[in-house]
Amino acid sequence: MAPTDLDAQGKRFQPPPPEKASFYVYRESVFGAAYSVNVTMGQRALGALAADTWFLVDVEPSQYDMRCSAGEGSDSKIVGIAAGETRYVEVAMRMGVMQPRCAVFEVNVEQGQKAVMGGKRAQEIR
Repeated sequence: MAPTDLDAQGKRFQPPPPEKASFYVYRESVFGAAYSVNVTMGQRALGALAADTWFLVDVEPSQYDMRCSAGEGSDSKIVGIAAGETRYVEVAMRMGVMQPRCAVFEVNVEQGQKAVMGGKRAQEIR
């Protein structure tokens, strides 16, 4: 997990740095709690999300292939983001045959901020 000061900082929902954009990537549900979900943005590995955890990632404005992998499969969604924007992406667990699967969804600000407030910040792989 990230240090508590970084968790608190992310929950202030400050705008991204100048000429940058921000993604909150989170996992809210306890379904499939025994499994972590690996998350990548293009070629950048962010790390694994457990239930009720999130990442905050500052990026260059562009389009990103947000991808998850867990259990029986993977999913992806292309999300475009402009300078000054903040987007919220949920990585959710779904039923599989023997193990859970994951899915990627972009959500609205209200839903994203509520999930972040109820979770803890995960430490991104560097």
